[in-house]
Amino acid sequence: MNIALDCDGVICNFYLGFSRIANKLFGTPIVTNINDVKTYRWENWYPMNKKQHNAVWQEIDDNVPNFWLDLQPLVNNDIFLRMQNMGHNFFFITSRKNTAGHTALAQTKAWIERHTTLSSFSVIPSHRKGEILDRAEIEYFIDDLPENVIEAAIEAPKCKSYLLVRPYNAYAISFFQQSHKFKNVGIVYSVEAFLDEVENETNKNIR
Repeated sequence: MNIALDCDGVICNFYLGFSRIANKLFGTPIVTNINDVKTYRWENWYPMNKKQHNAVWQEIDDNVPNFWLDLQPLVNNDIFLRMQNMGHNFFFITSRKNTAGHTALAQTKAWIERHTTLSSFSVIPSHRKGEILDRAEIEYFIDDLPENVIEAAIEAPKCKSYLLVRPYNAYAISFFQQSHKFKNVGIVYSVEAFLDEVENETNKNIR
């Protein structure tokens, strides 16, 4: 079975890594808990304006080698071990850009190798996640960005896509629950719950 996961906001704590750089530059708070993130746009909830936001990215691009590789995990080792024991093919589809150091692909691959014991996985950097899901014949997908889940539902209708709910995307819950168009979209509140859904669906098919 082919299963795909987004990285940042799902298994990697991008917000902690980014806020550490912002703290270094501007003395702004370090955001340890992802549940403290209110919206996608930093300037709408975090004491940093758009110019400062761009300066943080510039610092990452020029002076922070392997930013993606050093991010902290959002899931514990038990989840990664469970994924390994499931024996499926795992794809990590990310829209990360290249930064200082190795490529985004190389950093992401090294991160997975560092934090997991997965023996069968692929890393695909792409902004067109729906197209990738369709071409790779992915059967289950999880992301924390509603727009990506919508794209997946449209472009990869055979894939069961899940929105991982965070405080910053909770606005989309009712949209998906009340929608007649996106019946192939599910709502989960953890990666563990996503894996539960995958196993439940698999068991139904076996029966």
